[in-house]
Amino acid sequence: MQTPTTLREIKELKEKLARIIGDMLTSEEKEEALRDHHARRPPRPCGMTIHTGIGCTLRCTYCYIEDMGFPWSAKPYPLNGRQLVYALLKNPSFIPGRNGTLIAIGSVTEPFLPETKEKTIEYIENIAEYLGNPIQFSTKMPLTRSDAERIARADPGISPLITIITVEHHRNLEPYAPPPELRFKTIAVLAEKRLKPILFYRPIIPGIAEKEYQYILEEAKRHGAIGVVAGTLRVTPRIIEKLKENDIPIEEIIKRLPRKPKPREQVPVYTRDIKEKILSYARKIGLIAFPEACMANLYTHGYTCWKMINLGVTSKNMPPEKNLERIREDLVLNGFKVLSAKWENNYRVRLTLSQRHRRYKSLIEEYIRCKYKLCIKTFYK
Repeated sequence: MQTPTTLREIKELKEKLARIIGDMLTSEEKEEALRDHHARRPPRPCGMTIHTGIGCTLRCTYCYIEDMGFPWSAKPYPLNGRQLVYALLKNPSFIPGRNGTLIAIGSVTEPFLPETKEKTIEYIENIAEYLGNPIQFSTKMPLTRSDAERIARADPGISPLITIITVEHHRNLEPYAPPPELRFKTIAVLAEKRLKPILFYRPIIPGIAEKEYQYILEEAKRHGAIGVVAGTLRVTPRIIEKLKENDIPIEEIIKRLPRKPKPREQVPVYTRDIKEKILSYARKIGLIAFPEACMANLYTHGYTCWKMINLGVTSKNMPPEKNLERIREDLVLNGFKVLSAKWENNYRVRLTLSQRHRRYKSLIEEYIRCKYKLCIKTFYK
């Protein structure tokens, strides 16, 4: 499904699709979907995070979901696939279609636990069938050939991120997760089904990553990975204590913290230097280096954003030409008063709009990200 090119057309398409999906649901199912946070929560810059379960059983030492109030047990998310699609269509900031909002599965649970796997594949199949948005998932679980076939049938361009951050310390950092050997095999299974698996090197653990990243990248490539996404570690006071209890050296982590985290607060650890080494080595051995997960999602679906171009990574479909006046006119035609527009760098536009449009902030930003493949900052006065 192609994404419409104006906000009015997008609204009309969403209303049409919502009527079609709504006719497949009972009144109770529609009400449940409308109450769900997927119908309200704005997309993040990386896309719309989709929850396929509540809680997780893997209990990774660096995981922050306990600080967010999620349990160390897992159950499937209550919405069925069509309900999830209906909730997304009712979300004011969600844009459907191949050029629409990116979908990211795996943020607060492991999507391929025994408890969540069927729900995850159901969501992938329904999003692909009714919406067509680019889908990405991250996992530590082994996937079978049958799993890979079902996923590939639903979305041949899907972006699979396979998390492997350590081999030597995986029992201390990921005590209940499958060993890295099985995850490397999952990369091979996905590649065998002509998907484009990508190593997910997140979180980068200072003091550990520097010693292991070359081997992990080489093994990922040998098993069929096309690239790597590297990302930052975030810690809370509880995570720091858990790392200490599990004999993980924390001196380097503490040294790189900008400040001491408050209770339950997630504070990013400075790892830019390590990330640059990982991405540089990836390029050296022939892997595509993705600084952000959203780029990998665009790439496997054949799209290119301006930040990717800035980094020398391109796919089949190039973004529209960068043109501030065109963006300004587009927003004006959609009913928004633009006070100023300027480039912040080669891939990010900075817009200042009338204060009365602030309630549309998420929609405006998502519209520019999807249509023009630009990063964006909006201000209001």
